[in-house]
Amino acid sequence: MRSEETRRTQELIRSVETSLRKELPSSWSAQIRSEPSAASELGGRPKVSIVITTPGGAEVVFAAEVSTFGRGSAIDAATRGSLLRDGLGMPTVLITDFANPALRAACTRAGVGFADTTGWLRLVSDTPPLLITSQGAARSESAPRKARTARLNGPASARVIRRLLEVQMPIGVRELAAEAEVSPGTVAKILPTLAQDGAVERAETGAVELVRRRLLLSRWVADYSFAASNREVRWYLAPRGLDRVLSLISQQDDVTATGSLAMREYLPAGTVPVTPLIIAAFYTADPEIIATRFGLVNAAPGAANVVLARPADETLLSLGPRKGRPGVVPVSQALADLLTLPGRAREEAEQLIDYLATTDPAWRADEETS
Repeated sequence: MRSEETRRTQELIRSVETSLRKELPSSWSAQIRSEPSAASELGGRPKVSIVITTPGGAEVVFAAEVSTFGRGSAIDAATRGSLLRDGLGMPTVLITDFANPALRAACTRAGVGFADTTGWLRLVSDTPPLLITSQGAARSESAPRKARTARLNGPASARVIRRLLEVQMPIGVRELAAEAEVSPGTVAKILPTLAQDGAVERAETGAVELVRRRLLLSRWVADYSFAASNREVRWYLAPRGLDRVLSLISQQDDVTATGSLAMREYLPAGTVPVTPLIIAAFYTADPEIIATRFGLVNAAPGAANVVLARPADETLLSLGPRKGRPGVVPVSQALADLLTLPGRAREEAEQLIDYLATTDPAWRADEETS
């Protein structure tokens, strides 16, 4: 087992070294040195170091902390890097398979650099002054087979992600499966992808300990979209205006509101939405029947003010009317739909997220610190 870990570490170092050389100007050079017998403590030498040589021959040496896939949390990795920096008194870089957004943010706050196999790079030195940065891939290219990226555009994925966006942590795999009404196997397939991208952090037992909700939502809508992920989506124009449609919808028990209408239900009373209501989005089992019932006219997406969808996840249809108002989807689904609907829906999503962040720290922009 130890030899396999050593082999993976050496492969990682070689891969990052190759990636690093590609990112530097041709007149610069980079080398990663490994000294397994070195003592990484106060006054000692780093076991792994990155040496950058400038065109003038000056060398800048960084102590390196190697973190292979799935080892601890972003905060833990950044902390190890900062401890190494403080102990050796030299700039430090975290070498890893993939520097996901949470890891990059944690390292930047801790004053630790990072370098991965996809091209993400941040090397910072005060003496001599040096700053080298580059962007890499949006997703890991080298996750272990058991953690291959899962697609997050299906109904089962949506149920799991909605629960992660709404329930309190920690939560175990079986408990999450029960909450989402899916099999534990489904949860087990999805969580490695979310952990790989830094959207969640897991305990040794497999339970989810931390959810970065903004990042999780962003990762979800990278795969999911309202128009492409649902079974049937129809765009319409309400000739007599949205007010009449809304008055009729409020009397229906087979229609569920999402998007802008749902967002208005979740904002505190008296809050003025950031944009006027431009398009009303609903889920229903039969869009054509509802369109006929309300006198809607077929329209191109750019000209429509009503969109009706038959959902891939039929549980979204079980949310009946409430005191003269239509049922609404869960807040997490409303956000995903807003982020993938046309027009200024994204601004409405941001307004709702900002409100959620006032009561739930996991929705804050710096939630990776929590």
